[in-house]
Amino acid sequence: MLNLNLIIMKKSLFKILVLLNVFLLLNIFSNNLFSQTLHCHHEFANDITIIDGTNDIYPGDTICLLSGNKDFLLLRNIHGTADSIITIINKDCPVIINTEHFYGIKFDLCSYIKLTGSGLDALQYGIQITKVENGAGLSIDHLSTNIEIERAEIANSPIAGIYAKTEPDYLGNCSFIAVRDSFTMYNTVIHDCYLHNIGNEGMYIGSSKYMGQYIYNCDTTVLPHVLIGVKIYNNILEDIGWDGIQVSSAVSDCEIYNNYILHDSYAEENFQMSGILIGGGSNCDCYNNKIIDGKGDGIDLMGLGNQKIFNNLIVNPGKTYHPNDPPTEYKKHGIWVGDVFTYPNENYYFFNNTIISPRTFGIKLANEVINENIVYNNIIVDPGAFQTVGEEAYINLANTSINLISSNNYFTTNSASVNFVDEASGNYDLKPSSPAVNSGLDLSAYGITFDIENRARPFDNYFDIGAYECQTLSDIPAYLFNEQGINLNNYPNPVKNKTKIFYFIPENTFVNISIYNSIGKKIEELVNQDQKAGEHIFNFNATDLPYGIFYYTLKTTKASVTNKMIKLQ
Repeated sequence: MLNLNLIIMKKSLFKILVLLNVFLLLNIFSNNLFSQTLHCHHEFANDITIIDGTNDIYPGDTICLLSGNKDFLLLRNIHGTADSIITIINKDCPVIINTEHFYGIKFDLCSYIKLTGSGLDALQYGIQITKVENGAGLSIDHLSTNIEIERAEIANSPIAGIYAKTEPDYLGNCSFIAVRDSFTMYNTVIHDCYLHNIGNEGMYIGSSKYMGQYIYNCDTTVLPHVLIGVKIYNNILEDIGWDGIQVSSAVSDCEIYNNYILHDSYAEENFQMSGILIGGGSNCDCYNNKIIDGKGDGIDLMGLGNQKIFNNLIVNPGKTYHPNDPPTEYKKHGIWVGDVFTYPNENYYFFNNTIISPRTFGIKLANEVINENIVYNNIIVDPGAFQTVGEEAYINLANTSINLISSNNYFTTNSASVNFVDEASGNYDLKPSSPAVNSGLDLSAYGITFDIENRARPFDNYFDIGAYECQTLSDIPAYLFNEQGINLNNYPNPVKNKTKIFYFIPENTFVNISIYNSIGKKIEELVNQDQKAGEHIFNFNATDLPYGIFYYTLKTTKASVTNKMIKLQ
């Protein structure tokens, strides 16, 4: 039985969670209110393919795109300010782009703009680029900066889904007005988007040629511009040909987090195979991402140094890449660390990651410049090279000059020994009986105060090992107990067709469970009745639910708990 007294005694640990739930709901419903009070300064019909800011568009304006099919959209010379951004939004119904052009949407010499598909309550992605015949889905280039993209769906583009950089000689006249000493791209923010069936990179952010790019028509080498302020979060990427998310030349204030990446690198293009690639010249923290069943490495790191890679779940990286060949051939790893340019005396930090069945090694360290690789509190299960190299398969060093500090990790070839809640359903949370529970180092001094589900870490005064911080004091499969002893979870999650919603209530009470979209509109009511104390299961058929990110809320007469559900295509 659940010991409620112990849970109630830990109120201080749950205050953060309660505040987060309140903030989430307030944010959802405030967004919903915004969508109902939309005021358009400009409206453009679907036959308008070029919007030029020189035509009486001012900072603070809202540009509404009317619904319908559009060939492409060029946004040119549109400038907001830091205090008065310009919002571009679909009005009421979706804007759908299916084109034989070289892009679906392009930003050309624009700044301080938010492009959002939040114009319709019931629609997760109001901007839909369903096909681009000859190029990228969405392009942020030609000196564009301070651009935010949210709630867009991009599919079936042969090049990148989202492309964000300006080529050094984009004018083609050797003027080089977009090189390092003449241009910086600031505040590139991409969140709550769905990218799928992309031929090359899902997202290509910044130049991968940080150390120099040769310009053939000018017969010279230049340094591409850098990015400051990159935030990529809450995105779903599915069936990506090359790297899922590639970020390079992002020198500061860069975070990649809360993304779900499924089936990256299916094209098997050599040197373009990872779920997330932090490329040359980048200083990005990478956390709370789920990278599942890709053919490439889970995470590739070639950054500047002093970066934290933590709370990531990486499952089966490279497992289906040359599956009939030995794992020490065609190598793929949970995390691979190389070097383009690294500052001296810097460290890398690998904390609380869960890596399941990598094709070759759990973590491969091949950067000889970095001062120290600090590896704490990671779970690595069943690396493919274990039968060949033994314990070195968990953390493998390219040579003896590489400095490794490793402690409080849990390594095993037998996943059953970890006591995951439900591995078969993809739930890698920990049961209280797991040897990883309460076995980690306290990393709060490094800022590790939450787990992959954004729950408080530590829970019971001690850190757990791995991406998940066990929240229960019994073997009830639970993600979250609030102060009143209620838990709520569903698995599998993400879901394609059917999922089970598990919940526990400590006393007889009235229960309502409802599904909401990301802006707070109720989609469906599942439970609305009096129920007895104990554990309950609701079988939810999500087949008719549109794909995207949803929230489901359990309310009783005394409490409310909200969790996130990802619906895949």
